Amino acid sequence: MKYSYYPGCAQHGTAIDYRTSVEAVFRRLGIELEEVKNWNCCGALHVPDRNVRTALSARTLASAAKGLDIATPCNLCYSNLMRANTALEDAALKNMINGKLTNKYDGNTKPKHLLEVVVKDYGLAKLAESVKKPLKIKAVPYYGCLLTRPENKFDSPENPKSLDNLILTLGAEPVKYYYKTKCCGGPVLITNEDLALSLAKDLLGMAKDSGADCMVVTCPMCHLQLDAKQKAVDSKCNIKFDMPIIYFTQLIGLAMGMSPKELGLDKHLVPTDKLVARIGR
Repeated sequence: MKYSYYPGCAQHGTAIDYRTSVEAVFRRLGIELEEVKNWNCCGALHVPDRNVRTALSARTLASAAKGLDIATPCNLCYSNLMRANTALEDAALKNMINGKLTNKYDGNTKPKHLLEVVVKDYGLAKLAESVKKPLKIKAVPYYGCLLTRPENKFDSPENPKSLDNLILTLGAEPVKYYYKTKCCGGPVLITNEDLALSLAKDLLGMAKDSGADCMVVTCPMCHLQLDAKQKAVDSKCNIKFDMPIIYFTQLIGLAMGMSPKELGLDKHLVPTDKLVARIGR
């Protein structure tokens, strides 16, 4: 299996731990990720002009290797690539944007999140064969607000199950979690920190109440908000959540018997030692 790979900006900055686990796990699974050359930012949240944002994603889509789907580890990048793909079905917009691009986009590249690659393309039955150490833990399947929205072809926008099923395949228990697609507050952290921390507090509080050992995420922004800012939430709310936030690729790696360092778990701000000990390494 081979994909064009669009890592997104966070993989080279705040989400190096995610990048480490993606490279280690996908190499072990035999899934080849060929990084797009000379890629650019997807436009994220800081480009207000819709056409410019669409053009940035169109350039990335046009840079994918011919005949390959393009995979990304970031919910925001995935959402922007999906939105751009849909917007470019408008012939006038597509012609206008292609007029600005050196490599023209033909509309034939399919964006996929790495979760879809593992769950749908690779398959959970095949993944189960790689599980060496079933994870006897309780885990929150947290999808975030962008992974299944807007248009996607692999899961429900309101009640997704793909991450739940992945957690089950790895021998862990996905807890019932009513906030699985609620915003973590990351998108408004810079403009309204109080609101952002309040949203994160709701997510962490429900996770704690569920008896979960960790929260499993698929997005570097969600991880940044719930891991790096958890101490700020603790301080604001006068409570200590002590809730490890781990990427789904790190969870897969632990079930495959890989070491915490191999998966970048040593780079988290909320310690994962107790979680690793509970798994039994």
